[in-house]
Order: sequence, then structure tokens, then C-alpha cells
Amino acid sequence: MTLPPYPSYPASPEPPPEPRDALYPPVETQVPERAWPLRTWLVVIIVLLSGLGLAASSVAVSSIMREVMYSRVDEDLVNSLGGWARSSEIFNSDSSSRPPSDYVVIKLFEDGSSIVFNGPGELPRLSTVAVGGPPQTVDSAPGSEFNTHWRVIAHREAGVTTVVAKDLARERTLLYGLAMVQLIISLLVLAVLALLSYYVVRQAMAPLRDVERTAGAIAAGDLDRRVPAWPRTTEVGQLAHALNTMIGQLQTSVESAQSKEEQMRRFVGDASHELRTPLTSVRGYTELYRSGATDDVELVLTRIDDESRRMSLLVEDLLALTRAEGSRLELKIVDLLELSLSVASSARAAFPGREVSVKNETSSVPVVRGDASRLHQVLLNLISNGLTHGGPEATVTVELHLDGPDVVVDVSDDGRGMPPEVAEKVFERFYREDASRSRASGGSGLGLAITKSLVEKHGGTITVTSEEGAGSVFTVRLPRQDEQES
Repeated sequence: MTLPPYPSYPASPEPPPEPRDALYPPVETQVPERAWPLRTWLVVIIVLLSGLGLAASSVAVSSIMREVMYSRVDEDLVNSLGGWARSSEIFNSDSSSRPPSDYVVIKLFEDGSSIVFNGPGELPRLSTVAVGGPPQTVDSAPGSEFNTHWRVIAHREAGVTTVVAKDLARERTLLYGLAMVQLIISLLVLAVLALLSYYVVRQAMAPLRDVERTAGAIAAGDLDRRVPAWPRTTEVGQLAHALNTMIGQLQTSVESAQSKEEQMRRFVGDASHELRTPLTSVRGYTELYRSGATDDVELVLTRIDDESRRMSLLVEDLLALTRAEGSRLELKIVDLLELSLSVASSARAAFPGREVSVKNETSSVPVVRGDASRLHQVLLNLISNGLTHGGPEATVTVELHLDGPDVVVDVSDDGRGMPPEVAEKVFERFYREDASRSRASGGSGLGLAITKSLVEKHGGTITVTSEEGAGSVFTVRLPRQDEQES
């Protein structure tokens, strides 16, 4: 039989081209399902490992019990075959001489006949039994209603084969019951273990939840939060210590950045204010002359020149402050006594008629490691500040002495002094004592800020103590260089 040819169908019109979006459907981003929490994984792993352990234990116990029971049956079979099973008297009609009811005895004769004693209706399969061998397990004979397992041993003597067999129904029932008991006990143990492990893991993971909450609070901006301090001997304690250290460094960095940002804003604002005033003055005098309000060209040019000099001084001070904060120092051994004498001589030349003295209270040469030109600038700024702001009659004394590992330079004056609230701010940029921010002195308010920056670049500190009417003392501390190292 052959298949009919394919029927012909009219050609269908070509479908219109699908839009590009249909040909290339947008790829949907598959959001991965949320993984199990760590505590769930730990509980599952604990239960699985415990289940494997209990299963292995149950298999081992069942195997041992099976071997014990089969060994006992084998021992009885061997004893019976070597004892009562060979006795001809036990197989007479006297029921008291019958073999034990648990055993089936089969006598096989050479003519093919056989006698079965205590036959329960089912007999073992004898075709696979090795005569003279050890006891072995066989199934029931073909055609049996139940597939009973037998333990069988056979012996041949004087043309008669004696087979002793015992069914293993009771032993198998006992083994099955033992397996069910072990299964129930294992399930109960696993259930209790799951609850206990969940509780223990939850308690053990509680510190991590505290870490999570603390990290969330820090991410929200609360940088003062810290993880509780647990013992460093535990992993959680080590994590807490590392996290607290990291948070502390982060807080310091953030606060430092905020402080620098605030200083930069204040610096830009003050610089803009300082530059705006002389620029406004220059523009005002220019407009005044253009409008014809004054014909005094010399006055206008003098004012413009004064304001331009003030702007030039401010720009130079700004550049000096930038160089002081960002430039690298040319470090070498500097004798501060020799440097102080040189600075005092320069100050006397700049302020003729003013008294500047140097006192050396050190027991050895006060040497430091630093940039001589920058340290010269520091001392000259402090002396000039005392002579300028201390008053026309003020004198300045530079005193050197040693204090532990430091060389201390005190620049003191006996001038007007400062109130405490002013002394706290003298190192700020553009700070002036008078509220009107008078420029009569011609200063930019950056001299002491430059001085502080240079001292800190040398690894030192600078402080001021002052009393109104008694003068001021600026104290500079620099790390002393040992004479042996110098």
C-alpha cells in the first residue's frame, strides 16, 4: 500500500513583515530569587549531616543484628545436622521424638524418593543448595504461595542426603521492626535537633543582626553608632573590632573632609570679601574721576595705587599660604639659636628703633631638622606680629629652651595683649581683632595662619597665651634633633 501524494493547496499571501520589536523582543531582566538566609542554610546542613549520621548508624546496627541472628541460626543448623538430624529414631511415629517445630528436615534417597518432616506447606528451593557446604540463604520452592527466605544446610551420608532448613520469617520480622523503630527515633531526633539548632543558630547569629542594624544606621548618616564590643577571641568579636575601627576611621575622614570643606568655604568667602573691598574702591575712584566729581588726579591715582598694593599683598599672602600647605620642605639640620639671631637682626632692620632680643636658656645647641627659610619666615612673622600689634612701645623677646624631646621657642612681647576669645581665633585665616576689619595696618589676616601651617609641616605645634595690658607669648614646639644624629 502506497501513501497518496501530498494534496496541493493554494499559496497563501505572505504575511506582512513583523515590527522590529516583535522580531527582537526586549530582554527581560531576570531578578534572581532571594537566597536562603545563612541561619536557614546552617540548620539545613546540621539536619542533613545528622540525618546521614543516623542513617549510617541505623544501617550499621541493622547489619550487626542481622549477622548476629543469622549466626545463631547457622549455629543451630550446624548443631542439628551433627546431632539429632542424623538420628533415625527421631523420625518414628512417636510425636515426642519429632524434630523441633522450627526446623524442616528433608531426607533425599538415591532412588529419588524423599521424606519431609515438619513441612509447613512451603519448602526451600533445594536446587541451589551445595551439599556439605556452610549454611546458605535460599528462596522458597517454585509454586510456593509466599516467597519465604530459608536458611539451609545439607549433608550426604550413606546415600542419604539430609537437609535441615529454617525459615527466616521471625528474624526478618524482628529486623523489620528494628528498622522501623530506628526510623521513628531518627525522625524524632532530627525534628528535635532542627528546633534546637534553629534556636542555637539564631542566638549565635544575633550579633550579626546587631552588625546589620548598625551598618544600616551608619549608612543612614549616624556615624556615632558602634557595634557592641564582644570578646576578641571569637570571630564575631574580631569582626566587631574591625568594623568599629573602620567606622572610627571613616568618621574621622568624614569629619575631616567636612571641616576642610567648611574651612574652604570660609576661606573662599573671606578671600572674596577681602578682594571685593579694594576692587570696589578702585572702581569707585575711577567712576568718580570719569563723572567729573573731582579733578584731583593725584588723589585718585594715589588711592588706586594704595588699593592695588593691598590686593597685591593679599594675593602674595594667599600664594604663601598655599605654598606653606602644599609645598615640600627642604629638610636639613638647623641651629635655631643661630637662626633666631639672624631673624632678630632682620627685624631690627625692618623696624628701626625697636627692641628685639634673643635669650638662650638651652644647655646644648638647639638643633632641629627642618627648612631653614621656612623657619626663618615663622620667627619673622611672630616678631613682626608682636611689633606691629603690640603697640609702638612694645619690645619682643625670643627665648629658647629645651623641654624633653622638643626645642621650645617663646616669642613674647610686652604690648597690649589680647582677650581670651581673640587669642582662640588668631590662627584663623583672615581673622582680625577689630570688628570693623580695619585695614589700617595693611595686613591681610593670613600671617599667623601661614605661621601655623609651616610649624605643623615641621611636625611641631604653636600656641598663644595672652593677657590684656601685659602682652602675648607665642610658643613654638619643634622635635629636637640629637647631636649625634646631626
